[in-house]
Amino acid sequence: MSTIGTKLARLRRKKGFSQDEVAARLNVSQPAYHKWETGLSRPTDEHIMKICELFEIEIEELLQDDPSTFNNNTISDSTVLNSSNSIISNINLLSPELMQQVLKNQQQITETLNTQNKLIEILIGKLK
Repeated sequence: MSTIGTKLARLRRKKGFSQDEVAARLNVSQPAYHKWETGLSRPTDEHIMKICELFEIEIEELLQDDPSTFNNNTISDSTVLNSSNSIISNINLLSPELMQQVLKNQQQITETLNTQNKLIEILIGKLK
């Protein structure tokens, strides 16, 4: 399974670009782009679109098999809700450090779902 970061690195090398060159073309700093390639952060929806244009690929190609991208056929809303309820019921049992990590993970899940929804809307728009 490939992550967005590994795909970015592979696509960049295939085009013969340095991280600096790609970062400049995407109007981001090289350290920010490096974080995308290493999986420390994730590009915004706008940057995903620019990346796809730069590397001449479809959004699906970039996001397919990314473990942080959820498949609607695999995870339903009720599954996410049940998992969230389970986490909330056990949150008082966690240390403060673990609570912070749980909250951070919940925020990342929310951001990922929002990103996925926006990308789905874009794809639906392309089909019209």
